[in-house]
Amino acid sequence: MHFWRYGLLGTFAIFSTIALAAAESLPLNQSPETSSIPLNQYALRSWNTRDGLPHNSINRITQSHEGYLWLATWEGPVRYNGRSFRIYDDTTVTKMREAGALSVDYDESSQEIVFSGPRGSVVTYRNNNWTPEIIGENFVFDTVVDYNEVRWAATAKGVYRLKEGEEPVHYTERNGLPTDFTFRLFAVSQSESHDARLYVGTRRGVAYYDEKTDSFIAIKSISQAQVRALTILSNDTIVVANDDGLFYLPPQASDFIPWPYAMKDRVTALSETSEGCLLIGTFTRGVGRLCQHSEDWLSIENGLPNSHVLDIYRDNDGTIWIGTHGGLVQLRQALFRSFTPHHGLKGAYVRSVNTDSMGRVWVGTNDGISRQTTTSNDWIAFEALKSDPKLSALSVLSLAHGKDDIVYVGSYTEGLLQLIDGKITAQLSREQGFASNEIRVVLPLEQTDLLLVGTARGLYLVRTKSGAFEVVRHYTTADGMAADFVSSVTMDSEGALWVSSTLSLTYFKPLEDHNWQPEPVELASFTGASNIFSGTFHNGRIWFATDHGMLTRSLKTNDWQWLSRRDGLPFDKTFTINFDAADNLWLGGARGILRVAKADLERWMIDNRLTIQYQLFTEVDGMVSRQLTTGGPASVVDKNGHLWFASALGAVKVDPEAVDKYSRSSPAPVIESIITDEGEIDVERRISADNTRTEFRYVALGYHMPEALQYQVRLVGYDSHWIDRGNQLETAYTALAPGEYTFMVRSRYPGGEWSPVTAVTLNKSAYFYQKPWFWFIFSLVVILLVSLAIHLRIRSLQHTKRRLQGLVQKKTQELEAMALQDTLTGLANRRSFDQQLDHEVQNSRRYNTPLSVALIDIDYFKQINDTYLHTGGDVVLKQVAELLQQLVREVDGVARWGGEEFAIIFPQTMLADAVLVLERIRVAIENLRVENFEEARITVSIGVTELTKEESSAELLKNADRALYTAKEQGRNRIVTV
Repeated sequence: MHFWRYGLLGTFAIFSTIALAAAESLPLNQSPETSSIPLNQYALRSWNTRDGLPHNSINRITQSHEGYLWLATWEGPVRYNGRSFRIYDDTTVTKMREAGALSVDYDESSQEIVFSGPRGSVVTYRNNNWTPEIIGENFVFDTVVDYNEVRWAATAKGVYRLKEGEEPVHYTERNGLPTDFTFRLFAVSQSESHDARLYVGTRRGVAYYDEKTDSFIAIKSISQAQVRALTILSNDTIVVANDDGLFYLPPQASDFIPWPYAMKDRVTALSETSEGCLLIGTFTRGVGRLCQHSEDWLSIENGLPNSHVLDIYRDNDGTIWIGTHGGLVQLRQALFRSFTPHHGLKGAYVRSVNTDSMGRVWVGTNDGISRQTTTSNDWIAFEALKSDPKLSALSVLSLAHGKDDIVYVGSYTEGLLQLIDGKITAQLSREQGFASNEIRVVLPLEQTDLLLVGTARGLYLVRTKSGAFEVVRHYTTADGMAADFVSSVTMDSEGALWVSSTLSLTYFKPLEDHNWQPEPVELASFTGASNIFSGTFHNGRIWFATDHGMLTRSLKTNDWQWLSRRDGLPFDKTFTINFDAADNLWLGGARGILRVAKADLERWMIDNRLTIQYQLFTEVDGMVSRQLTTGGPASVVDKNGHLWFASALGAVKVDPEAVDKYSRSSPAPVIESIITDEGEIDVERRISADNTRTEFRYVALGYHMPEALQYQVRLVGYDSHWIDRGNQLETAYTALAPGEYTFMVRSRYPGGEWSPVTAVTLNKSAYFYQKPWFWFIFSLVVILLVSLAIHLRIRSLQHTKRRLQGLVQKKTQELEAMALQDTLTGLANRRSFDQQLDHEVQNSRRYNTPLSVALIDIDYFKQINDTYLHTGGDVVLKQVAELLQQLVREVDGVARWGGEEFAIIFPQTMLADAVLVLERIRVAIENLRVENFEEARITVSIGVTELTKEESSAELLKNADRALYTAKEQGRNRIVTV
């Protein structure tokens, strides 16, 4: 499945004077006060054959009452539940003459799905049953149920009326149709605005059915061209699209009126938006949205997989679905809006976002600089700065805005740049005597011409001049800094600086004339955090985002407080920190954005024993990527109070005021099937006594980000509490005892509320020997026999037992130590490791938890033996073994694999988390210095893998060994995953 994508601003057409005048009378239901964000800033997602569709042409779309989406494709009917496509291409099941489906329609009154296709095929689906009706040999393009609950079918050879219990009635040109080639049907119910009518779109215009004469009457006010789509708007205006353009019938009018202006392409599909605008699908331009005073477009350049639109459908939640020749497309509004190269950004990997005095947002990526070209809150676009060759592919690390609209850019390779009107006017780099070209932070000092510049080799105070920079002061570890590498600089209200590094924090005490005295901060005395990525000053406190959550301290008191996973955060590593106008805390990391409400933050700061309450935002909320990045700064508040964040795939924006109104409620799951040893069963059916496995399959029909939905299940009569299933869509139980069971399932989006419960009750039959009366009698007999045997043997057995227990215990301890422990390192040996691995693999499958395994090989160990003899090699092995035990958890299993190889088992650990631990191990070993062998440089190669659903322990080890081999091939002293 493709990840979230967002289109370019596209063609935002400003109408001509005539068009604007005409737009005043557009037959739309849009309120003048209503504004819409551009189509290209909707969350866009698409699927094609690579994602499970049988064909990329999605001819028609509808939705059933349960919430399933149904698609008509050239390879047959398809049902979509948000996670997978179920394809009905077996004509022996569907009763269709060919697998291809041209249309799909949902009849609400009968709850039937109706498909039509080639060779006269019309089939209805309900409750897993397919009922066919064959009408001729031609293509059936469309079906509809009219106001009298009668079904009609449009074919290449006329229209058929399909009344239950009667033979189909065939209508052709002889019955008033403009031509026999009919393509679309549309039924309008009786209302104050219109008479009840059945409209037929043909190759030569539109006709309607007249009950009195049992014939069709052509509509003269619509041109005689191929009709592609019909719809009725919420204001009761009927709209028809043919190859000449659009025509509309106002309420209580008798004749259709041409649209006030010509279409730019042939219209193929019609749908109304929730704001009252009109969505149109076209042959070559993609999707357009026509509003009272604007229009905008979405095409291939904006993210559509194909510009030929076949259908547009708005589901029960207001989500827009588009059928194209390139697959299925979803458009929806979300809390976050994302901006990528499709919107004008130069590059996708954003490291820094900032604003200028005009309120425009600037974005720095690994490929250049972009600035906002519009100031509208709804219509936002960017342009890349290309005025200088150095800007065309500049890797940006930081952005800052100074006085007189001067912009300062910190880069990765070109040092510090000064921009005026988008052009480079000054540069400070190693060529000009600067210590480093890597500029992580640029902080202008207000009401001065001074800048603080954080680099990889210290902190600089720089004076800006017209067309030049002058270095005033350079601070390094020689001046008292804890580290030279600067990752962030934060100034508090007293003029002091808090300068962070990836391994330290330095407090710069303010002196006179913009001088400071650096004083290292002992982080280890109050936190486990060491890497500080960014900081901010807010409400009299300094705040930091770190590799272990958030740190804060009041300027008045030395009351450092540390908020991390131990306090309830879902992850530790945070890259950005900011506050909105309501003092809510926003933290961004590699796994999403956290919002902590002001009241929850204040409660936690008063009592750190409380578990912090938060909201987690990811792609489900409209972010192009949940992976945020670090930069200077990587988050900013714009002039409208909106927050901007830098992510790995673009810049993301959120309106904090909309968060409390934002709802991510999940629908109650649907139990799709119950599978036993005998196959799929009905709910009413009893489970046989000899059944060994019962599997429940379920899904919540939510389409915002269905992969993010979390599930809990409980089998009443078996489970004592709710069981977390993550995003798994099936739960199986084995060897259930006889009795009644109720299976319950519920779902939610991360951070949302649990949905209502869906439940089903089943009964499992019992064998005669499983019934209570049998066990009562059997138990009495067994008790009597056992009691007699025990009475005869108890005395002799007690004596023998005491003697043998002492002997066995002694020998067992000796044998276990010999059999399961490596004598040199004291670690578990290969045999012990294999036993533990088998046990952890079983636990991982039983409880559906992750499991990672790593193999570690000491690089060039033979050289160590050759240089320091085997005695020295043994010392190295012992030191490495001791280090491994220190750096892993108690639950992790460390073993000597053989020779210079070691192995580690990481229970309940995903691959990414295991890699973090292994990286610490790799660095620690690289820094290891062995007493009496100080010149020995020890490095290790590491291969790591995560258990998949079907892997055995042997296959898991094989994959880890393959990764280790790759690490050696790639040059050693590295980690390779597989």
